[in-house]
Amino acid sequence: MSFRIFVPIILAFFIFISPAWAFEGLVQTFGEGGAIAWGSGDMAVDRTIEGAATDESDAALSPLAVRKTVVQARKQLLDMVLSVRIDGHQTVGAFLSGDSDLAAQVRGLIQNSPYRGPGLFDEAGTIRVSEKLRGQLADLILPNTIQFQSTIPPKLSTASGQGVETPDNAPEEVGSGTRGYTGVVIDARGLKLTPALAPVVYGQDGFGAYGYFQVGRTNVAEKGMVAYAVSDNAKVLAERVGKRPLTVRALSAYGSWRTDVVIAASDARLVRAVVKTDSITDGCRVVILVDGPEKSPENAGEAQTAE
Repeated sequence: MSFRIFVPIILAFFIFISPAWAFEGLVQTFGEGGAIAWGSGDMAVDRTIEGAATDESDAALSPLAVRKTVVQARKQLLDMVLSVRIDGHQTVGAFLSGDSDLAAQVRGLIQNSPYRGPGLFDEAGTIRVSEKLRGQLADLILPNTIQFQSTIPPKLSTASGQGVETPDNAPEEVGSGTRGYTGVVIDARGLKLTPALAPVVYGQDGFGAYGYFQVGRTNVAEKGMVAYAVSDNAKVLAERVGKRPLTVRALSAYGSWRTDVVIAASDARLVRAVVKTDSITDGCRVVILVDGPEKSPENAGEAQTAE
């Protein structure tokens, strides 16, 4: 076979087997081999089959050894899910502790999560279990007490309310051209924000500018209320917020767990106007830029970041 024919065949092979790149955003690690991608919602745990690191025999990769490793990885995956913060008030674990039926459903979902390996394209002697912080799992762990799409913005508990216009009466800036924006990017880098399933973006006026009160539960479960990212690369963010997002700077993090952000009152008026567009709220087209935290919420491991 000639070299000119051989090269295209090899290239086609690698293109075929390569997975489609997805917007991972912030990738937060948990312990050894565990990670959550807060852009796509993908969760995974990679583990070496016990004995495979030192023993390449068939016994080390026996079905029993593989099964044992898969069970351990799924336990770690469940611990990861339970440690995720829903908002500034509770974790998934705290929420499920009050509902044994929901807790059992979540455990069942994780215990039957997909696993891969050992295989031709995996590192020798390794397995991967995975789940998605979206869809069925998200629907189970998002409390029904959250008033999605209520249109009633929450108010900062520290806001005095004196001389503050309500969001409905706050004027939109003249000539802002809000109709042309395709999404919202909030730069909260340097504020040590904690990722959460249902964060709220507040204005300095004391009222919510974006959050659960504007978006539907189904859309949040499928897409995530926001995507967390560490790269401000426009080409990377475009997958979530389009080519012309409104970008604003967060002034501070709010709450004891630093899950919510506060932006300037003038920026909050713009954000409220922009997210009135159905395509933005339906697609939850909001990204919060953060620094990669040094450790996971449970201090389980070093955090990594990816575009």
